Amino acid sequence: MSGVVRIAGQGLAGTLLARALERAGREFEVYDPGHEASASRVGAGLVSPVTGERWTLAPGWAERAAAAKAFYREIETAWDVALVTELRVRRVWRNEAEAGLVHAKVGRGELAPWVTPSGLEADAAWIEGAWRVDLPALIMAGRARWREQGRLHEAALHPEKVQVGNGPGWGPVIWCTGAAETRVPALRAVGGETLELAVGGAAGDWPEGVVRHDGVWVLPVGGGRAWAGASFIREEGERLTRREALRASVRRQLADCKWRELAVLAGRRMTAADRVPVSGWLAGHEGREGVLNGLGSKGALSGPGLAEGWSKLLHPR
Repeated sequence: MSGVVRIAGQGLAGTLLARALERAGREFEVYDPGHEASASRVGAGLVSPVTGERWTLAPGWAERAAAAKAFYREIETAWDVALVTELRVRRVWRNEAEAGLVHAKVGRGELAPWVTPSGLEADAAWIEGAWRVDLPALIMAGRARWREQGRLHEAALHPEKVQVGNGPGWGPVIWCTGAAETRVPALRAVGGETLELAVGGAAGDWPEGVVRHDGVWVLPVGGGRAWAGASFIREEGERLTRREALRASVRRQLADCKWRELAVLAGRRMTAADRVPVSGWLAGHEGREGVLNGLGSKGALSGPGLAEGWSKLLHPR
C-alpha cells in the first residue's frame, strides 16, 4: 500500500498510530488543529489489572499490559520524555456486598497476583501492578517532534476536501478525530470532566505512587497536584450533578489532606454502545479510508496494540 498516510487527529489514537508508522519507516503526515476540547484533556492514562464494579481481571491482561508498556517505554527512550509511572491502587468498597465479592474472588485466587490476601484491609483492598501514562506529555512531545519534522499540519483535515489515491503520493487516510468523527454511526460523543487539585500538607501522608479509589479515582500527577475523575456525561443536564459527585468523593478520600480545587478539565470523546474501540476500514472505502477511534477509558492499554495492527496493515509490501 503506497503513498503518504494521512492521520486526521492527534489525540491518543493519532499519536500512537503516528509513532507506530514512524518506527516502521512508513511515510505519514498528521493533521490536527489543537486539543482544547479533546478527550486527552481528561484522560488519566490509568492502567489497572482489576477494573469495574465486579472487580474484573481481563483475560490475557498481563500480556497486553506488558506489550503496551513496552511501546511507551520505547517512546520514552527515543524521545527522551518521561511517560510511565508505576502505581498501587487502594480501592475502598462501597458496601458489604462488594466487600464479600472481593473476599470471595481473592479466596479463590481469581485476582492473583494483583490482589492477594495480604492486600485486604477492613474497608479496602490494594491492587498491585497498576501504572499511568502521562497522556498530555505523550501528545505534546509527539506534536513538537512532528512539527519540527514538517509532518504536522496544525489544521483539521475535512472529509469533503480529501483526495485518496487520485494523484502521486496520495495514500490512505486514517480518521482519529475523536469527538469530531461523523462517519461511524456506531460512535457517539459523550462529555467528561476531571478535577485538577493541589494537594499538600497531609495530616496523614499520601505516599507517592498511590491512587485512591472509591468509585472515583484520585490520582497523583506530580508537582503537588492530583486529578480526580473522570465523569461520564451523556446529557448536558447531568454536568453539574456529576461534578458535585466528583467533589463529594474528593472530600471523602482526602479528608486527611489539605487540598484545593485548581480547575475543572473538560473534554469530549467518542464511545460505542459496547465500549469497544472502533478500528478498521470504512465500509466501501477499504484500502483508502479507515478509522481508529472510541478508545475510551482503557485506551492507554488497548491503543498501542491497535496502532501496531494498523502499522502492519499500512506498511508497504
